[in-house]
Amino acid sequence: MKHQPLEGQRLFIRLNRSEKNQHLIFVVCFIILAVTGFMVKLPEEIIALLGEHQQKLFYYRSIVHRVAGTIMALASVYHVGYLFLSSAGRRWFIDMMPRPKDLKEMFHNLMYYLGTRETPPEFDRFSYKQKLEYGALIAGTVLMTGSGIILWTESSWDKFILDIAAIVHAMEAVLACMAIMIWHLYEVHLRPHKFPIDNMWLTGVIPEEEMKEEFPLHYKKIMENPELQRIYIVGEPPDRHETGPRIPLVDLPGIN
Repeated sequence: MKHQPLEGQRLFIRLNRSEKNQHLIFVVCFIILAVTGFMVKLPEEIIALLGEHQQKLFYYRSIVHRVAGTIMALASVYHVGYLFLSSAGRRWFIDMMPRPKDLKEMFHNLMYYLGTRETPPEFDRFSYKQKLEYGALIAGTVLMTGSGIILWTESSWDKFILDIAAIVHAMEAVLACMAIMIWHLYEVHLRPHKFPIDNMWLTGVIPEEEMKEEFPLHYKKIMENPELQRIYIVGEPPDRHETGPRIPLVDLPGIN
């Protein structure tokens, strides 16, 4: 079920300010890149309906696509720096690393879905599904950025390299959009207990009851460790060096 914050109930931080900003930049850039990218695949009959405006429209389409791609690439570089140069980023990196227990949780969860286990596995800060999705994001970003740079600097490459880059860029774009629409949107927003939207990507927090239900192992670790309580519970004295560079966005008091 979807849990609404109750009066006096604690809120737990899932995304700090920097992480929310990075996610928002990726969301906006991804949408722009998908729209402007798939425009080149429109049937000629539809493009012809634009008449004399089609040349100007596709000229600006190219500029917008490259600007959005550049911003996403720079955000990716920032994210790498965030992972290694901030304490919050290093915690993210460590918690996101694949572990043998992820395979056990995957099998356990499959048995739960099949009805042979009465309870789901207890997830830590990130479940195996989130780790798989994060890994796919990294791989997709590297492929799209690399192939995009080759296509942008086409005069420097042989036709064989350009053809491979074009195929990789187009197929990875389709795969990324399908992953977002089928996997990410359902897993994050459209599941019955999340529908119609999970606003955690804007607030960065979830209620205590949802924390217990979704990430019980991480909840237990937090409640047993005063240092983790200061980091993850809203209202606890924060460490002002946790989030790296600050960019104003939608925030709740006490979230850093």
